Formats: sequence, structure tokens, C-alpha cells
Amino acid sequence: MTSKARKNKPTRIEKILPLGKIIGFLRERFHDPYLNPEAEVSFADFQAAFPEVLREDLEEGLSHWVMRPGAKVLSTKTTDLDGHELHVWYVHGLHEEHADLEDSMSRGLLQA
Repeated sequence: MTSKARKNKPTRIEKILPLGKIIGFLRERFHDPYLNPEAEVSFADFQAAFPEVLREDLEEGLSHWVMRPGAKVLSTKTTDLDGHELHVWYVHGLHEEHADLEDSMSRGLLQA
């Protein structure tokens, strides 16, 4: 295996919670999360959508995709909900093709 192949190998958390899985959930819920400014989900929403993913892995995975270098696809913010602060995640305002490219690259690496 070349050093380049090792660098592109998906991490443990990318295998557990691929970006395509997150984007797929947002698409199911909001149809087009790229154009919907209200397409925000809480941690509890992610827990309900991915009950098979351990809480710690879900926290690590969401953090990974928000902090990952490169094209920004997933972002987070704190919003006010009836006087309570709520941490939410949303698709960053990029064109959908960027996420599709990122996801297809990720899938290709998983199959390799």
C-alpha cells in the first residue's frame, strides 16, 4: 500500500458515520437541505435517525465532519428555542454537487 493510499483511507468514524448518511437523512427530512434555511437538526434528531450509532460515536462523527479540512459541507451553530440554547447542525451553503463528489470519493475509498 502506498503512503498516498494510506492517507486516503477512511477513518474509523468515517466508516461508522459517513457524510453521505448524514446528507441522506437531511434530504429525507427536508428534501433539499441546501436551499432550505430551516433545514437544521438537533443532536436528539440525529440520535433518533441513527439508533445503531453509539452516542459517543455520533458526537465524534458530527464533530469530525464539521471540523474536517477541505470543502465545508456540515456546519453547526447554537440557536435560541423558546429562551433555551439549542445546538443544531445544517448543510453548509455549498452547491449539492460538492457533497455528492465528497460522498462518491468516500464510497470509493470504502470499497477499496
